[in-house]
Amino acid sequence: MRTCNRQSLVLSLIFISLFPDLQALEVKPEVTGLIGQEVVLKCPFIPGPQNSTIDQIQWDIQSLSVNSTILVFSSIYGMSIKESPLKERVNITEQSLKIRDVKMIDAGLYTCSISTFPSGSLKATTKLFVLGK
Repeated sequence: MRTCNRQSLVLSLIFISLFPDLQALEVKPEVTGLIGQEVVLKCPFIPGPQNSTIDQIQWDIQSLSVNSTILVFSSIYGMSIKESPLKERVNITEQSLKIRDVKMIDAGLYTCSISTFPSGSLKATTKLFVLGK
């Protein structure tokens, strides 16, 4: 496990060196939710020295039951929640995905994609585990 942490740190330092304006996208690689409860998958963004602005946020899921886009939020067009088993139970707070009434089928990999101006885009993935009550 120490090797993974070192590799992540080295990759983060390289990324920050190459893209100083996209300095923070800190995501927990694993989150555990409880059936029937609410879970928040964080995708915080802290603008770098050029004060990048977020143009679009997109959340995707990859699981046993579905591989698709959950929602897209555009600073111009607003939010579009796509057809999925999550449709009636999701929302975003800032860039974080909030899932209400967590179900076992919600377990999977969730990817947050943020498009910024003038810096470009970045992605991060969080694995959601779901436990019974």
